[in-house]
Amino acid sequence: MASLNSIQIQALVRDMDYSMRKHKGLRVTNSSSFREKVVAENQVLYNQFPTIFEMHIEGKLDGTFFEMLKLRRQVETGELTEDQASRIIGNKLFNKYVSPVVGQTAEETTASATAPITSYAEYYKENAGSE
Repeated sequence: MASLNSIQIQALVRDMDYSMRKHKGLRVTNSSSFREKVVAENQVLYNQFPTIFEMHIEGKLDGTFFEMLKLRRQVETGELTEDQASRIIGNKLFNKYVSPVVGQTAEETTASATAPITSYAEYYKENAGSE
């Protein structure tokens, strides 16, 4: 099984968006049927990226996911190394989850590390067509 690039993964998430909108009426009336239909229409995402699939169906994908995809794309194009991308996202996650608890911040590695977290829907609206 070939590894998918960041653009292909984002396309799979968008396809899942379409499936979820198409079957949104079932989400309330028959949630198991809703899930079955979304799974059936999104087999690649469901099988190759089950965590992304589950987070998306539960409405838990946010702007952080797309920032990670953007970093993956920069690694794919050679703009960043995997280590650099890992440090950037690590600092961001530290500042989001650990810093409020311990009262310290990680060294800022990029200006985007301080960007506010947006929901998936907000991120998609703001960035639709920018890829």
